[in-house]
Amino acid sequence: MTTLDRQFESKQIMNGHFSHVAKYYRHLRTTDTAPINFIKENVIGCELMSAADIGCGAGRYSYNLLRRLDIRHLLCIDASEKMLRANGEYLRTKKMLNFGLIMSSAERIPLADSILDCVFTFNAIHHFNVAAFLNEATRIVKAGGKVFVYTRLKAQNATNIWGMYFPSFLDKETRLYELDELESVISLIDGTSLESVNEFSFKRKTSLAELIMRARLKHYSTFSLYEKDEFDKALRVFENRISTQFSDLNNITWRDEYAMLVIRRMPSPRI
Repeated sequence: MTTLDRQFESKQIMNGHFSHVAKYYRHLRTTDTAPINFIKENVIGCELMSAADIGCGAGRYSYNLLRRLDIRHLLCIDASEKMLRANGEYLRTKKMLNFGLIMSSAERIPLADSILDCVFTFNAIHHFNVAAFLNEATRIVKAGGKVFVYTRLKAQNATNIWGMYFPSFLDKETRLYELDELESVISLIDGTSLESVNEFSFKRKTSLAELIMRARLKHYSTFSLYEKDEFDKALRVFENRISTQFSDLNNITWRDEYAMLVIRRMPSPRI
């Protein structure tokens, strides 16, 4: 199988995965407010922003952006029709009106140059061609505008509950980036600057039963990369490892770590 064949197969798997989980995805994933608070502090003085949430999924971060930031209009952009539909339904139930939905890949966004104040993406960049996405994201923001990329880095994936205890989880998840890889791509984009890299760490606590439920419902797309028998066997090993490692199976604790990269489009030099 060629590299292009593997990429096509992976894309097909992810399309099927997100179509399947769209109706309950928002309830499976943890939504942290700390990155939203960070963004709010870093856009002070930018009133009534026009912005986009790319790879918006079912709307869990779209809602928090609209609720906590001074956004005039938010474009929710995703390649999954079912995710977009779930997003729109959710925002409408929350009485949000200042948003639009665009079905699009992250690599070819149907927007004009320099029309947005900010672009956001949360836990989605590993699904994108990162160079193409960052070129598009910096193209559509105005001079002085910012792109906020919130993601789990490859090294951070190794220290969470799944990376430590779920068989082959790290081997399956090859899509995540290391910081130096992202920095290298950003350095090649003309007219942009990596303004800051910020780390986030969250203590998690839940039960073994909840962890097993989340894995079975594939709350991380990584689980869709397993064959069924392979996944079932790995889940049994995971359950045994957790049962051995933790004395109280109703209070399993670990830390999730993430990074936020802030990329700024530089103003054009005056001649």
